[in-house]
Amino acid sequence: MTRADRVVGRFLLVALWLPVAFVLVGVVVQLAFLPQVPATVAVHWNRAGVADGFAPAWTQPVATIGFGLGIPALITLTTLPGLRRGERGATYRLMGATAAAVSALTTVAFTTTFVLQAGLGTADDAPSVWQALFASLAAAVVAGVGAWFLQPRQDAAAAEPSPATPLALGPHERAVWVRTTAMKTSAAVAVVAAALVVALAAVIAWVAGADAVLAGVLTVLALVLLAFAATTIAFHVRVDDTGLHVHSLLGLPRFRVPLGDVAAVTRVEVNPMPEFGGWGLRMGAGRRFGVVLRTGEAIEVVRRNGRRFVVTVDDAETGAALLEALVERAAARS
Repeated sequence: MTRADRVVGRFLLVALWLPVAFVLVGVVVQLAFLPQVPATVAVHWNRAGVADGFAPAWTQPVATIGFGLGIPALITLTTLPGLRRGERGATYRLMGATAAAVSALTTVAFTTTFVLQAGLGTADDAPSVWQALFASLAAAVVAGVGAWFLQPRQDAAAAEPSPATPLALGPHERAVWVRTTAMKTSAAVAVVAAALVVALAAVIAWVAGADAVLAGVLTVLALVLLAFAATTIAFHVRVDDTGLHVHSLLGLPRFRVPLGDVAAVTRVEVNPMPEFGGWGLRMGAGRRFGVVLRTGEAIEVVRRNGRRFVVTVDDAETGAALLEALVERAAARS
């Protein structure tokens, strides 16, 4: 087996097959206890640990399958294609460990709360949820750490940077390079749709008189998603005689690298998942921070303190070349 096959195989083991095993054991245990629990069981507890939500007992095994396998399956479907393309990085290893941890968390939580209700006359007598909560958190930690070490180390293979060749500029010639960079249309639509769905859910929760905590959480989540959509879907990128400027269409957030702070400029190829762990405003290894909205070419600026700023943008080679020329001219004048 090649190392590439081993990476993919171990990922599938921890992200898919371990959750299948967890859920299988959990469901078998729940079915064994099904005749001993009330027909209606407690499925939700308030902040004091007291049961306040109930459902038919048969729904608990179904929920265990849905959450214990559904979330790991989603993680696998979104992560596996990149691994099969040869992409590598700690993010992929973390996703596998997360799938195993989430499955262990949900399976142990659902199974423990179910078993603890065996022999009760009514679900109103269900014990506190804290015992199940601590057990599920411990299981998640063990499963996540174990899944991390079951996978081989993955080092992201960043593309070789291409040093910018300065454009030819006259001593007093003015030049400006401007571009707009944005997420792919499908990704932008998904972000906006998610924000609108959560916002609608928050409105319905308030109007329908739902629990204030739930309505409040939905409202905060909706505001966060709307702010994310408004500030990270697209950015203006500008290179002029003051440096590199990157700001969202709303003006905030904004980033600036002055000419005097530029140590080097390169044109690089960026793969968001293995290098930055995803898309958006991201931190990466090697003291890198990026406005990473898509896969492909980008301008990377090395600051004088060693930190690196990356922005994915079309025609990055021209932008990098102009910035390098402006930096050299500024240095010659000083």
